[in-house]
Amino acid sequence: MQNHDSRKEPTMTEMMMKLAGVLMLTFVLFVSTAWPAEPVTINSLFTYPEVYRMKVVQVEGTVRNYHMNHFIGHNTKLEKCIQHFMVDDGTGTIQASYATLCGSGVNPVMLQDGDRITIEGHYLGTLDVRSVRKH
Repeated sequence: MQNHDSRKEPTMTEMMMKLAGVLMLTFVLFVSTAWPAEPVTINSLFTYPEVYRMKVVQVEGTVRNYHMNHFIGHNTKLEKCIQHFMVDDGTGTIQASYATLCGSGVNPVMLQDGDRITIEGHYLGTLDVRSVRKH
């Protein structure tokens, strides 16, 4: 009795298709992190939310209604600061949050009301901030 292996060897075309898929995924991930965020007004975010949803955008404005939650991570025991604030750019106001490590040996950007800032973050109806620059 002959033992048949039901697995077939992938063809050259199948292997090339898999390689192309991996290369495309790598390219998309690289491009999405390498290109700078698109500068937009807050009014544009609210007027065309479907265009910006889940994309990284850049907004300039003034910090308003700032508050911070400070806590120690349960598993990591690292000091964490979550800064919540509104950004006003003159065309509108949007809620934003910025999570950072804080404490000794760490130099996070700490905000306060009235700061002029440029932020980059994912637009999800609010801004999940990944970087902040004070002016």
